[in-house]
Amino acid sequence: MKKNFKLYGIIIFVVAVVILSISITNFQKQSTLLREEIFDKCKMIAVELKHMREYLAETMAITNMEHNEATRMLMPAMAGNEIAKKFYNETGYQLRQVSSKYRNPKNKPDSFEQIALTEFEKDKNLSEYKGVEKMGGQKVLRYLIPLYIEEACLKCHSAKETIPEIIQEDYPEDKATDYVFGDLRGAISVAVPIDRAEAEIKENLIHMTIVTTIGMVFLVTFVYIAMNITIKMSDKKKSN
Repeated sequence: MKKNFKLYGIIIFVVAVVILSISITNFQKQSTLLREEIFDKCKMIAVELKHMREYLAETMAITNMEHNEATRMLMPAMAGNEIAKKFYNETGYQLRQVSSKYRNPKNKPDSFEQIALTEFEKDKNLSEYKGVEKMGGQKVLRYLIPLYIEEACLKCHSAKETIPEIIQEDYPEDKATDYVFGDLRGAISVAVPIDRAEAEIKENLIHMTIVTTIGMVFLVTFVYIAMNITIKMSDKKKSN
């Protein structure tokens, strides 16, 4: 009887270990899938903002629109900043336009963004830069795509003396000048907190693990009892 009870304990332990291993593996898989899904969303958001910037710059260039107080909010960077504010308020996704040669100090890159800009500068074929890091105590997905100087960009980013007067007045410490066609202008940066989403995955898996473990314990117990009853009945028949 003691041997059978010991065997029962070993079986329960093995079952618990197997279920725990499966749960850990499932968490890792679901966490990876979650990150890939968010990275895909980040790419879509960044590309949309990039196209919007290009469209505004080309429209202003084609129509020979003056850069003044009335058209200020149509300038690509200004429009991008306003869209980023609205987007953050609605989604919690942080959207930035960053550059080492920034015009607006608010667009100065942080350490992660600066590494990405350096990599984009070294490799013109690099289409994205992504990773995971802690920001303000939260685990955050970071995603960037590069921005390059197009012909329409040069009206505001070529020689300093040729830049529209309103920009010179607004940004006397302007660094975003003296570019030529094809230069790296900067990057669109997206940051998304994932702590809450990963916590929900973990909570669901813990619940499933507990339920599955209880179910397996009941099943093993049932099999154990059934086997013992069968053995006892068999022994009883033999003794008769």
